[in-house]
Amino acid sequence: MAEWNGSVCGAVNATSCWNKTLTCALDSPSPRILSILQVLVLSLYFVFGLGLNGFLVFVVLWYEELRRREFALVLQVIAADLISVIFVFPVIVITRLTGLWSLLGPTWCSLLGFVQVFLISFRYTSMFLLAFDRLNVVFFPFAYPSHSNKIMISLTAVVWVLSLLLAIIPLGIQCYGFQVSIGICTMTITCSSACRFYRYISDSVVYTSGALLPFIFYSLMFLKSRQMNNRITAIGSDSLVDESNKRARRTFLLLFVSLIGCTVPLITSLFLMPLLNSQIYLIYSGISATLVYTFVLLDPLVILKHQDVRRCTLKLLRTLKMRFRGMLPAADVHSNPSVSLETD
Repeated sequence: MAEWNGSVCGAVNATSCWNKTLTCALDSPSPRILSILQVLVLSLYFVFGLGLNGFLVFVVLWYEELRRREFALVLQVIAADLISVIFVFPVIVITRLTGLWSLLGPTWCSLLGFVQVFLISFRYTSMFLLAFDRLNVVFFPFAYPSHSNKIMISLTAVVWVLSLLLAIIPLGIQCYGFQVSIGICTMTITCSSACRFYRYISDSVVYTSGALLPFIFYSLMFLKSRQMNNRITAIGSDSLVDESNKRARRTFLLLFVSLIGCTVPLITSLFLMPLLNSQIYLIYSGISATLVYTFVLLDPLVILKHQDVRRCTLKLLRTLKMRFRGMLPAADVHSNPSVSLETD
């Protein structure tokens, strides 16, 4: 791998960010032990992330009672996690094991950078969808349900288009390069002043829509819930409380906390860069860049905690247990997935 050489980097006259990366590596390679740990962690994330997210998609699609608006929104988050597991993790592991990151070439690097930026943009902006949906349920419980599907379909289309644009524009201004310290192709700010400016703009859009606005929405919902709880206590009735909506709101909030908790260390590494020496910064940024993918495990665990999903999951497992014990014909499993061992 190329070593850091600031004077060479400053003198580079390259036509793309990839060429600059090949010339001066943009950053120093991380310590070998950190690369090994990253391979081990991402390998575990790959196995368990693929199993948990794949199983969750099957459960939601299999049971008709889960085919509701909130779970349709959740499936988009799980789909983004699956794409990360399938397309991003193997590349990082292979480049870490072989050290031959330069063999990716500019085309593959740009493609992987596009996938990486699209996924993180989509993952954040999806939090806006989830929070906005719950906000309307809380504040407009009677008017919103009749228009919710149209509103969510329109906003989902906006989120997809916005995420795609945020990932496509760096292709046009050639901002994707390989960052050796974290072992991934992504958008960098060292390619040109245009890339630096665009990175600030795109980060502002992503974090405002996916972090700041959801935080405001959940804060408003918290205040509204307290008012409702006070009213319920005063009249001595819980008829105003919709348990289903409360469970959905709790699940969406936990998904939001999961994303923020996983990405905060990586975001803070950008501000710590001038404060830490090179080796400590490389270790910190490498660890934070690895832990950011923990949400591919936390997301399905949070959703499986939802009472309706948990009930359907147990029902499916019981049905499969009966099938493998020979108590239930295969045709019955397919035609009646809701069969369970529960008796009156």
